[in-house]
Amino acid sequence: MNKIIAIAVAVLAAFVLSGCEGADPVAVQPAEPGKGGKSGGKDVPVKLAAKRTAFKPTLLHDGSPFTCVKVTVTNQTTKQLEVNPLYFSLTDSTGIKHATADALGVAEGQIDTTTLAPKEKAVGTVCAKGKFRPKVVAFTNPLFSEVARAEVA
Repeated sequence: MNKIIAIAVAVLAAFVLSGCEGADPVAVQPAEPGKGGKSGGKDVPVKLAAKRTAFKPTLLHDGSPFTCVKVTVTNQTTKQLEVNPLYFSLTDSTGIKHATADALGVAEGQIDTTTLAPKEKAVGTVCAKGKFRPKVVAFTNPLFSEVARAEVA
């Protein structure tokens, strides 16, 4: 009986400890293709490009400062890819991550909520509240697992 309990505890411990390892972070795609970067030239399932852009307010804007980037998301998988403004975040030059939820509807040209077929792309603006210098934009899937990161040009 003690052997069975010991084996059960060992299996449970191995299962729990293996689940505690974090997933490898997604490589940051360079701002300019062909410039090396941290992605190592590998093909990525979701190509993400971002460039700083001016904030153009809509009627919903409350006067707060916002920082925006124009993003291009390209589906390089064989499956459909969901795109939503809430699936993005911006990281500034000091390493602080900014959510995009507070910026929904306040900027013209916001990226649409859509589903991309293989090889399709979506282009639009992603904004976050505050005035900062965006360094990296991240894109997640509907389960909020990060699938792509790119330097902001």
